[in-house]
Amino acid sequence: MSEIQFLASTKPFIIPKEMVENNGVFFENGWSFSVYDLDPYWIKIVQEILTLPYLYEARGLGNKDFWTYIDKYMEVGDVLELYRIPVQQWYQESIRNVLENSKHIKINIGSRTYQNEYGIFRLNEKTLLEELSHRILVTEYGVTTIENY
Repeated sequence: MSEIQFLASTKPFIIPKEMVENNGVFFENGWSFSVYDLDPYWIKIVQEILTLPYLYEARGLGNKDFWTYIDKYMEVGDVLELYRIPVQQWYQESIRNVLENSKHIKINIGSRTYQNEYGIFRLNEKTLLEELSHRILVTEYGVTTIENY
């Protein structure tokens, strides 16, 4: 089996009209970002590390369309959590990594900061999305929190 990506949200994740018109997938320049209801099998597994109430499976986290979504549709006060498991059948090791030696990432769109285990980095307002697209977004070693405050 392959990688699985998760997205958790503070409120139900609403697919914008532009995404619905493309069968739930926002396409631009050959990339896609999509979100699906999470299979019940995974809910108990990821609830151990994701703290937000609405859980989804996601595809395309970190690509251009994902950042377009963040830029156009993420409202002030919204919070997202992202996580990935590289090989689904070996999920126990990935979960253990987060619980025992986590390396979380925190991105604040409003204050334009990126924080990881090495420190807090200020991002340029004019090139925010470009800068973020070149940074590590989601790993198996920690939860990425994206907030807009």
